[in-house]
Amino acid sequence: MLRQARPLAPLILALAAAAAPAQQPPAAPAPPTSPPLAHSTGPDITVQGQTEPASTVPISGPTDFISPMGEPFRSDDKLSGAEHWFRHADADGNGRLTLAEFRTEGMRFFTTLDTDHDDVIGPAEISHYEVDIAPEVTVVSSYGDVTKAKQDSDGNITEPPYPTRLGAGRFSYLPMPEPITYADTNFDRGVTKLEFAKAIEIRFKMLDANGDGAITRQELPKLGSPHDNYR
Repeated sequence: MLRQARPLAPLILALAAAAAPAQQPPAAPAPPTSPPLAHSTGPDITVQGQTEPASTVPISGPTDFISPMGEPFRSDDKLSGAEHWFRHADADGNGRLTLAEFRTEGMRFFTTLDTDHDDVIGPAEISHYEVDIAPEVTVVSSYGDVTKAKQDSDGNITEPPYPTRLGAGRFSYLPMPEPITYADTNFDRGVTKLEFAKAIEIRFKMLDANGDGAITRQELPKLGSPHDNYR
């Protein structure tokens, strides 16, 4: 007895369905992406202080100025000596004097004073500085004005007021009568390159009032006349 043949179409459809890959659920939409963060091109803000926009207003003050590292700047135009120093030291002209710029300016003057190139400003070179380069540092009691002297060459004593700043301190931001020998930490009558470099870092920190790693015009002390420092 012959068996009745089963239709092939349903069988083919069943096999095709078994071979087909299982359908995956629709993928969840990707989360929106945030725009990339912009990188600041401005100066960093340190933990010690916050930066502020650098002023472009020229520094006011007298024409004669002694830089923090002892170099004299004497203006022959409408700008103060301090402004000439700041512009000379601010190599990139952005109004912010960094430690690197301050160091470069200071070490340049060290090289000027170290005439024999032995990496030491010796006694003869110090004398040359005090007599020929910055004679202002040798004026101690009278500021060049004999009426303000505590005692003249004849022993006559004058009454107060007396100066509160002496020598180069009258023309500078720092009250140091002789800024070169102030760097002589071991008192051997010579200033080595290392001593001078350390003095540069110390004096930079003294003038970086807000501790942000740069000196701006507006954070520097106000300069008056050399004869204003009496009490």
